[in-house]
Amino acid sequence: MASLFGPVQDLLSGALEGLAMRGQIVAQNIANLGTPGYQAQDVKFAATLQQALQTGSVNPQVVTVPGAMNQSGNGVSLEQQLGLLNQIALVQQGIMNGIDTNQKGIHQILQDLGGPGV
Repeated sequence: MASLFGPVQDLLSGALEGLAMRGQIVAQNIANLGTPGYQAQDVKFAATLQQALQTGSVNPQVVTVPGAMNQSGNGVSLEQQLGLLNQIALVQQGIMNGIDTNQKGIHQILQDLGGPGV
């Protein structure tokens, strides 16, 4: 659904939803760190954003990440998962900055339209 603020805002909102989904998957991976046979999952995100630039919608996909088995007999690397959490936080902050900038621009336009003689 298109928002009042346009396709850029929709794309940024979709990206935040995808990042939230990725954060949930990382949390699930960490929760299963000691589960024998569990394979880490991730959200196919970069390709999804590229597609979103063309189609206008974000549709992230959860994929199994192939990896070497750890001591618990599963494919989860705690260090890798913590690194992903840091990456998610950085990207979310960048997106929030983009949304903030977009909102300030729209606010300024609305103020300008409401000025004298308009």
